[in-house]
Amino acid sequence: MDIKNYFKEQYPMPGLLGVEKLAAIYMALTLTLTAIYYGDMDGSTLITIVGGRAVIALITLILFILYQRRPCHATYQLRVVFQVALLAYWYPDIYHFASMLPNQDHLLATVEQTLFGCQPALVFSQALSGAFWRELFCLGYFSYFVIIVAVVLLVILKRPRRFDSVTFVVMCTFFLYYVVFLFFNTAGPQFYFHAPGVDAANGVFPFVDDWFRTHTELSANYSGPFSYLVYLLHGSETPIAAFPSSHVGASTVILLLTFRLKKNWGYIMLPFYVLLCLSTVYIGAHYAIDVFAGWISALIFLFISRKLYKSKLFHRPDGFDNLHRFGHHHRRHHHHRHHR
Repeated sequence: MDIKNYFKEQYPMPGLLGVEKLAAIYMALTLTLTAIYYGDMDGSTLITIVGGRAVIALITLILFILYQRRPCHATYQLRVVFQVALLAYWYPDIYHFASMLPNQDHLLATVEQTLFGCQPALVFSQALSGAFWRELFCLGYFSYFVIIVAVVLLVILKRPRRFDSVTFVVMCTFFLYYVVFLFFNTAGPQFYFHAPGVDAANGVFPFVDDWFRTHTELSANYSGPFSYLVYLLHGSETPIAAFPSSHVGASTVILLLTFRLKKNWGYIMLPFYVLLCLSTVYIGAHYAIDVFAGWISALIFLFISRKLYKSKLFHRPDGFDNLHRFGHHHRRHHHHRHHR
């Protein structure tokens, strides 16, 4: 009996999945930063950070045990989807650490002014003012969240054998952006332009240091359903993560992955992607240079993510093709050659 193959069949895909390893590494990094910033953090923040990670680790363990008891596509995908869903948790969590650093928006705004002679975020929204344009661009901005969910559902339903690689690349891309945000604190025009002493129209961009550590207010500005949805989303946002734009970068990676999965899906996604890139500047979430940096970083992070996925630490788990699919044996697809 081949012992190695026997254990592969009995216990397919042992250990942590690639996305779970990514999350574990990120948690270790942020817990290290928590120890470094310990003296500057209040008790409630420390409880939130440590407690949140303890809950995540516990749920990950529960899903791991569930999978070991019932190894199939459903339990495997549940483990991955849980980690993808945590992106909504990890993003605002960055503020706990980035806010410990001095704000650098004055640098971005100054570069913007030098390159364009104005602030594109300000000029763009003024040139296309009115409820119609605002709703259109808010639709584009909101589509970012739909795009993320759509690509996960597409690989689950249509490309199950690509599910592991696609979700890993997406998750790795996000974590790479989050690491950048941990060490480079920027808030974006929608926050910075309302900071004391800032006069964007006349090119005055003072250094505000730690102003956003205690000031996270965002003015209400909505005129219809999509702008209201964006307002609700921004209600939970904090002044972080402007450069580079992860909205542009992550959606670029997702678009490229989607085109590789099936071109028709990519073409459907393309107009929403274009609108999304424009909307980030229009609503003031990002500077124009954030968008360019998002495109460049997307290609770099896509390359890194693919390399990591193929590495020994993050390789595709063994046994996927032997897993049961929703209680039924997964059938392998055999390609038959036609002989003349």
